[in-house]
Amino acid sequence: MTQLIPQEESAIDRDAAGVFSVELGDETFQFRRVRFDDRTVVGAQIAEAAGAHPIEAFVILRHLRSGELESIRPTEPVDLGEEGVERFFVTRGDDLHRFTVEGLSMKWPKAKLAAKHIKFLAKVEDGRVLVLDNEDGDVVLDDDDQVDLAGKGVERLMLRNPPKTVTVYYKEAPFELERGVYTTEQLIAVFSAPAGYLLDLIERDGEFRELKPAEHIKIREGMEFSSHPPAGHSS
Repeated sequence: MTQLIPQEESAIDRDAAGVFSVELGDETFQFRRVRFDDRTVVGAQIAEAAGAHPIEAFVILRHLRSGELESIRPTEPVDLGEEGVERFFVTRGDDLHRFTVEGLSMKWPKAKLAAKHIKFLAKVEDGRVLVLDNEDGDVVLDDDDQVDLAGKGVERLMLRNPPKTVTVYYKEAPFELERGVYTTEQLIAVFSAPAGYLLDLIERDGEFRELKPAEHIKIREGMEFSSHPPAGHSS
């Protein structure tokens, strides 16, 4: 039997009557509370409490206090009083993509996962950033960046203290700027773009996107910019 209970309690708790309350999350990292009368349940009961139907379309993950994630089969018994269990995720998906964070073994049923959610799972301390180890060199990830977990092999992520500056490029010339958010006008001033010119952000696919007046841009390492005269004016 399950029953919703308030969010502010700890992740897994037992009241005086021996009822176990469990925190359940989904792929959006929204959480709710359910109660179980028994200390030992099977994965299917956890899925049922999460409203997962049909169960074959969902993956059940146990989130440990170490930060690691373990998959639970529908028929597998789970001891809710076991030391070290933090919460459970019940998410739609038919495959598990594996990745590591500082050696922690992780898995997720979606092809992409936001860096901020990876940091939540791995219990990353405030102020630290995720860094993706790839063939082209380390990539510092912003919290809203989506990490592609569906590639070949196991994605390896590391933790670093965030650098105070980033290098961006204007017409291929490097500019070292403090990390943060800049307006279009501030960047035009930093780059000393010609008076009246409009600023472009060169997207990762090579497309030029004209920045709007007073637009706020969170700068990242390696961003590229250019500029062009207003329509009807020659360069």
